[in-house]
Amino acid sequence: MGLQVTDISDFGDRLQYLFRRIDGALSQRLDDDLRPYALTPSQLSALAQLHVARPGALSGAELSHRAGITPQSMSTAIAGLLSRGLVGREPAPGGGRRLDVRITDAGVSLLLEVQKVTAERDAGMELGLDPREEEELRGMLRRVAGALGVYLPGR
Repeated sequence: MGLQVTDISDFGDRLQYLFRRIDGALSQRLDDDLRPYALTPSQLSALAQLHVARPGALSGAELSHRAGITPQSMSTAIAGLLSRGLVGREPAPGGGRRLDVRITDAGVSLLLEVQKVTAERDAGMELGLDPREEEELRGMLRRVAGALGVYLPGR
């Protein structure tokens, strides 16, 4: 038989709850930062992943995996980027029906502009931690991401 829970007074200290609440607050900030650029977080993730892969291209499936979203959600994100000329599609190497996605010069320009804004927000974010604690937290979050199989670029 599984764990029996009779008291939930500690739910605010549970890691899943804490991560979810922090994710919600940070997601709202990101949405606010992206609004002037008419980008969604999924579209930003796709542009960033494609820039990292540049000059190569990635499949929609690989983009969805790296972004941690469903293929359907990534397909919607890519469609929006395609309509704005921020990405292009091309046949995958080796033939077949698969189309890969590649970032365009316009996509790179927009991404760099958005990254400047989000980097400034990140640098100025007040988390109530000193620089040493922030670096420790960053390291712990990287370890947690690795343990959960979450893709992180450059890792």
